[in-house]
Amino acid sequence: MYTSKLNRGADMHIFSTDKFKSVTMCILLRLPLKRETATANALLASALMQGCGGYRTRRQIERRLEDIHSVMSSDILKKGEEHIIQLFVRTLPEYFDEAAQLAGNILLRPLFNNEEACKRELEASINSLVNDKRRYAFEKCIENMCENEAYGISGDGYIRDINSVSLNMHYNYVMQNAKTDIIVVGNIDRDRAEESIRRGIPLDATDASLEPCNYLYYPPSIKEITEEMDITQGKLCVGFRLNIDPSGDDWYKAIVANELFGGGASSALFNKVREKDSLCYYITSKLLRLKSIMITEAGIDSENRDKVLDIITSAMQELSAEDMENAKKNITDSLKIAQDRPESIMDSFLGSLIAGRMMSLDETIKKINDVRDIDGVFDDCHIDTVFMLSGGGTVPNDGHNK
Repeated sequence: MYTSKLNRGADMHIFSTDKFKSVTMCILLRLPLKRETATANALLASALMQGCGGYRTRRQIERRLEDIHSVMSSDILKKGEEHIIQLFVRTLPEYFDEAAQLAGNILLRPLFNNEEACKRELEASINSLVNDKRRYAFEKCIENMCENEAYGISGDGYIRDINSVSLNMHYNYVMQNAKTDIIVVGNIDRDRAEESIRRGIPLDATDASLEPCNYLYYPPSIKEITEEMDITQGKLCVGFRLNIDPSGDDWYKAIVANELFGGGASSALFNKVREKDSLCYYITSKLLRLKSIMITEAGIDSENRDKVLDIITSAMQELSAEDMENAKKNITDSLKIAQDRPESIMDSFLGSLIAGRMMSLDETIKKINDVRDIDGVFDDCHIDTVFMLSGGGTVPNDGHNK
C-alpha cells in the first residue's frame, strides 16, 4: 500500500494490483463519534448523492455514472469511536479520471435539493432497525454496555434530532473538521491514480485530529437488561470487556481464542449450547477490535436464558486450545477469501489505520499463524452487560428515539 499526503489533514493510500479488473475507491471523512453530530453525519451521508455542481439531480448523477461505466454510493460507518462519512466508487481503469472528477464534484460541490425527503428516508431507516430482531438486540446491548462512552452512540442517528439538522451548515462543519483518507484498490498505476485524485478532488487543508479509542474498562457490576417484544424466538446478547490492546500482539491470540470460543460450528459454544444441550437456534461470538469487546449472540427460547448464560460463562473459563490449529486455519482461510474483494482489503486497512498499527491482510495471516497458545488471553476479561430480548411485549416505535 502506497501512502501519500494530499495536504494537512488528508492522505491517500493506493494499492495497485492486476488481481482486479476494476478500480475501487472510497473517500472517508473521519470524525469523532459524538451524540450532538451523529444524526447530522448520518443525514449528510445519505444526502450526498442527491445532486452536485454540473449534475443537479440524483438522476443526472446516475446518467453520468452510466456514461462512465461506474457505480457510486454514500453511507455512514461507525468504526471504534469514529463516525465516518464514506463516498464509495467503483469504475474501470480507463474511466478513473472521470470517476474521480465526479466524486470531487459530489463531495466538494453538493446540492442539497431534497433535504426533507432525505430526512424522511433517514427516519424510516432508523425505524426499520426493529424489524431485524437480531441486529436490534446487538445494538441495544452495545448501547447499554457503553452508555457513558462514545461507542454507545448510535451510528444511525436519532429520530428526535433529525428536524434540527441544517445540511448546509453541517456540511461546512464536516469539511472544516474531518480527517480525510482516500483509499484506492485496483488495476491502476499509482502515479496516475494520485494525479487523478489531486486534480479531481482538490481538498482544502484542515487541522483535524482524532483521539485513539479507549479500550480499557472494568465494569463495577454486571448490567442485566430485559426488553419484551412480540417475538417467538428470544435474543440473548452478552457483552464482555476484554481489556486487550487492539494494536498489540495479544490481539491475534484473542482472534484465535474467539474462534475456539464461539467462532464457528466447531467452537465450544456451538458444541455445548446447540449440539449437546439443544438450548439455542444459533450461537456465536464476535470481536469488536477497536473497543476490545466481545459479544456473544444466541437465539433461544426465553425460558432458557439462565441456563445458556451459565454455559457461556463456564465455556469461557474452561476454554481449551485443543483445536487451535483448526481454528487458525478457519481464520486464515476467511482472511484469504477476503483478499478477493477490494472492499475487504479497504476495511482491513481502515481498521489498522484507526487502531494505529498498519498491517496488510498477508501480515495479519502471518500473525495468526504465529500464535502458539492462548494462555491467559481472557484473564482480564469481564462480563459487562447481559441483554435479553424476550417475547411478550409490543414493537417499540423506533430503536434510537432517545
